[in-house]
Amino acid sequence: MEDGLQWSRPCSFLLYVVFFFLSAAAVSEANIGDFDDYWRQRKLMADAAAEATYKHDPFEVTNELNRAVHRQEATSSFVRL
Repeated sequence: MEDGLQWSRPCSFLLYVVFFFLSAAAVSEANIGDFDDYWRQRKLMADAAAEATYKHDPFEVTNELNRAVHRQEATSSFVRL
């Protein structure tokens, strides 16, 4: 038998559980997002840009896409069979 860490041994399982909880606690206490003003500003700018370009009428978006496709087909140089 191997003498390494095995899941069937209670001590090995306990070691994995303790390691998991310690690493989870270290990550959860990082609070990097709370102190980084640069990324907070970038998020606000991205939210504003998304809100400015968002169109509330889905039919308007669909019609705009359809018009663009038809314009592209009309100017396309592909040979139709």
